[in-house]
Amino acid sequence: MPQGRIATRRGPHARLTGLVLLVVLGALVSACAGEEGVSRADGTAVALDSSALAVPASLAVDSSSNRIYVASESPDAISVIDGSSKSVVGTLPAGLFPQAIAVDQSRNRIYVASRRSKLWLIDGTTNSVDASIALDHSPLALAVNPDADRVYVADFEGTLSVIDAETNAVVASLPVGQNPLAIAVNPSTNRIYVATYGSPEISVIDGESNTVVAKVSVGELPIAVVPNPETNRIYVADGAAGNVVVIDGSTNTLLASVKLGGMPSSLVLNPVTGRIYVAEANSDIISVLDGDSNAVTATVAVGSSPRGLAVNAVTNRIYVARSLTADVLVIDGATNAVIATVALAGAIE
Repeated sequence: MPQGRIATRRGPHARLTGLVLLVVLGALVSACAGEEGVSRADGTAVALDSSALAVPASLAVDSSSNRIYVASESPDAISVIDGSSKSVVGTLPAGLFPQAIAVDQSRNRIYVASRRSKLWLIDGTTNSVDASIALDHSPLALAVNPDADRVYVADFEGTLSVIDAETNAVVASLPVGQNPLAIAVNPSTNRIYVATYGSPEISVIDGESNTVVAKVSVGELPIAVVPNPETNRIYVADGAAGNVVVIDGSTNTLLASVKLGGMPSSLVLNPVTGRIYVAEANSDIISVLDGDSNAVTATVAVGSSPRGLAVNAVTNRIYVARSLTADVLVIDGATNAVIATVALAGAIE
């Protein structure tokens, strides 16, 4: 995200700036990351630089393989975590500056949006780069709809590119507003939701026609969005007001607003349990929301600036990427207890 634009904001938007600065400071920390060997896309074996610290940008889960993929801005790599052993089982390069990551479970394919204006396609079986798609601008957000064979990439200029997952061709593009921070797909309704920085609204896009069909006012600063395909409720984190807004996806109307103790930076949903998990970076906790009552039922202390979230609905495990300590916490969704800490791998020379 262009820092100059953030720096010019004042008022409530300055609160999000503080969260962004925490991530930047995390890149300046150094720590030991282990001695694990890795392979490049060409099969060449290389060693990890144990003095480098992986700063996680985002993460995604493939519940079919029980693997978690963590994109690190530094050292520009993807860490592959095995959900059973709760350990890093591989590291692969994905181009410079990975910004966002998404998984297509039907193809066992991982998509990585790079700040160098590329979308990398990774084979989940071999952990190697299959192909890349050139983008016009640096991407900020990424989402996949495997039911419709579509991949959505939003760049900082405010263009949403629609990619055919079968042909890897861009089949449509449409404006959604500058600095789109988050994209989410409801495969049940084929609706795509885009939250843009600095706008009080989220865009609702029809996946069939690739057109914006609604704009929904959700507060001051929507920075994360996730739909529940079972209930057709959409949850939006407001990074300035410190709450989660609940939207009825069938009418695009607000149902509730849930006040949090801190300022949310990301959120994820388990469609099996109906629980929503919200990372609050300034208070170092994860709030657990009940999807039926729209109430906070628990909080989990995670420390050290939680940044990204992902969930495995099959195992009921929640994964929290922490930027300052360069690791991923594993939370048991049944008990809301932290059951493991996975240190991420270091740099690839």
